[in-house]
Amino acid sequence: MCGRISQYRDPRLYTQHLGLADPLMLFDAADRRPGYNLAPGTHPLAIFADQTLRPVHWGYCPDWAREQHLPQTINARADAAPTARYFKDLWKTGRVLVPADGWFEWRKAAAPSTESAESAPDMAQTDATPRQPYFVHLKSAAPMYLAALSSVRGTEPQTEGMGLVIVTANADAGLVDVYDRRPLVFGPDAARRWLAPDLPADELEQLARTGGLAAGRFRWHRVSHDVDRTLNDEPGLIEALD
Repeated sequence: MCGRISQYRDPRLYTQHLGLADPLMLFDAADRRPGYNLAPGTHPLAIFADQTLRPVHWGYCPDWAREQHLPQTINARADAAPTARYFKDLWKTGRVLVPADGWFEWRKAAAPSTESAESAPDMAQTDATPRQPYFVHLKSAAPMYLAALSSVRGTEPQTEGMGLVIVTANADAGLVDVYDRRPLVFGPDAARRWLAPDLPADELEQLARTGGLAAGRFRWHRVSHDVDRTLNDEPGLIEALD
């Protein structure tokens, strides 16, 4: 799953790297501070198909689910979202991007820092083992674009239940824990295709299955347990432990 991200660069850098010709920032830049430890319930920036950027609540619960007292969700599985009741409409018309500089994963078994997915050890895990946080980012240090779905449209106010979910890749695509899911991460070309409202269903399915960045494009390192506390949000949270 994906439950914590970093989004700390100037928003204009994300749009430039994506190649947007005329982005529109629907927020007050003076009020926007870097986010090193954004968790569900916060408002990360999302990029919409009309080239607008706006903060969107991380978490989603459709009206029918709220009426049945069903829980809010924060992630959508790429393999299940196209037909899931929660997400099937958003899959067709609510695709957005969450620009990011990295995300956090927790591993139950302690392991040394790794330089690439190929060197990740296959270690046994037990429930008694403490969970070590890791920060995952691109080897190139470039921004990345997380596939996401949102019920927010245009400039309409965000009411209860509205928000976004981050799409997760297949279960065999883990990094720090090869058995865990991770965000579906795109480079600029695939990210622009994800936003295309007229993308045929078969091409969208193919993009979700094979368009994400390969594991070998990432690296990760152990970070302080200070990241465990969602109220903590400072640059030191992404720094590697000795």
